[in-house]
Formats: sequence, structure tokens, C-alpha cells
Amino acid sequence: MAKKRLFAHPVAFTLFILYMLAILFLLVVPNNYRSHNVLIGGLTWERWSAYVTGGFNLIPFRGIAEQISFIFSGEDVVRNAIYLAGNLVGFAPLGFFLPILFKKQVQYKVFIITVVSALICLELAQLMTMRGSFDIDDIILNTAGACLGFLVLRKVVKRVVAGINGQNHETEQQEN
Repeated sequence: MAKKRLFAHPVAFTLFILYMLAILFLLVVPNNYRSHNVLIGGLTWERWSAYVTGGFNLIPFRGIAEQISFIFSGEDVVRNAIYLAGNLVGFAPLGFFLPILFKKQVQYKVFIITVVSALICLELAQLMTMRGSFDIDDIILNTAGACLGFLVLRKVVKRVVAGINGQNHETEQQEN
């Protein structure tokens, strides 16, 4: 019986771990570069509970619409564009890594459920650690970014497979 390798793609797995650590460091781990922080500035129950109860947006597309309107009105265009693009592009790697590393993630429904669940946990962690808010718009943008990564991966894989099959077909014709 052949021994099954634990990680079929060690480079992809290593990059995935580094990516996840970077996301956690940027979005959850407290540091001195954010205005609110659970470890800095004399945290009290009152301060934390006020932050948590006011730190969420559950209205879909409200924040996205605000960012877009700021861009079109010329208000802080770069910051708002970076916010939108960063939320999309920042999670595109999930669309690459999950299907490569985990067989079930090739199924789009399983992929979406995994991504949305992970993003809800991430948003809750940001809220609880006072590193950000729970924002449904972040979940929407991050999920869209992961889906873009998923779709790009599928297109690339199809082209590579088509290219390999085309080369194999050409090689077979040359041999005959």
C-alpha cells in the first residue's frame, strides 16, 4: 500500500500558511498602528463594550456605496479606491489556495460556504480585538475577491490542460 503524502503541494501549502499569517497580522493581531487596540490604551469593560456595540455594519452595500460616492465626488479618492480594491484583491489568494490544497474546495458551493464562514470569523475577531469592525460589506467584497481568484484559477487550469492536451495530440500526430 502506497503511503499517502500529507501535503501534495508543499510550496502551495507553505505560501498559504504565510498568506494566512499575513492576513491575521494585518487584520487581527493588535499593534501600535491602529487607533483602537485591546492591548494598548487602558482597556476597560465600558470602552470595549461601547466599541463592540457600535462597531458593525449589517446593511449590505451601504459602505461600498459610500466609498464609490466618495471616489466620484473626488473625496479622498486614493484611500477609498485602495479600500475597495484591497478588499477584493486581498482575498483573491483564497480562490487560488483552497481548491489547490483541499479537494472538496473545487466544488463551488463548498468553496463559498468555507470562504463566507472564514470571513465571518475574521470579522468577528476584528471586532472583538478592536482591530476593526464587523462589516457585511467587507464580507461581500472579500468573498467577491475570493471568487475572482477561484474563477481565474479555473480559467488558468483549463488553458494549461487544453495546452497539454493539444501538445499531446500534436505529439501523437507527429509520431503517426
